[in-house]
Amino acid sequence: MDKKNILVGLILGFVMSLFVLGFALKVAAPTMFFKEVSVPYDFDKTVRVIKTRINKQEGWHVTDVIDQQKEVLNNGGQDVGKVKIIKFCNGKLSGVMLGDDGSKFMAAKMPLSIAVYEKSDGRVTIGLMNGYIMARLFAGTREGEIMEEVVKDIEEILGFLHFRFTMF
Repeated sequence: MDKKNILVGLILGFVMSLFVLGFALKVAAPTMFFKEVSVPYDFDKTVRVIKTRINKQEGWHVTDVIDQQKEVLNNGGQDVGKVKIIKFCNGKLSGVMLGDDGSKFMAAKMPLSIAVYEKSDGRVTIGLMNGYIMARLFAGTREGEIMEEVVKDIEEILGFLHFRFTMF
């Protein structure tokens, strides 16, 4: 009887811990995988500053700036306010990453993006994927090493905001 109770308790504990873990990940996911940072500048100056800093960072260049507000309006959507997506790339790191067939899937996240947007209260904010999490997910692989370099460069690009990638 005692062994049966212990086994039932262990199974229930395991099942409950799965639910708790799932709930914790659901709650943490928005801040784990995406980062938002308030910016002290107006919208246009923020876009200019980030573009300039990307282009000055060794190996990096802006490939495009998408006016997402215009795209949405031109294609039947409602006005979303000021939103621009800055696309940028490092050809050397991309070449290393995509040079191997086993990591070509990473092209789905290239070029990298930083979104600049104005919230309804007028605050200018940037949003980006959490490169630290991606680097950790691929830790111990060539892809993870490249992502660690990318994380360092992005932190330097966004240094004017005292930005650092973190787990949460």
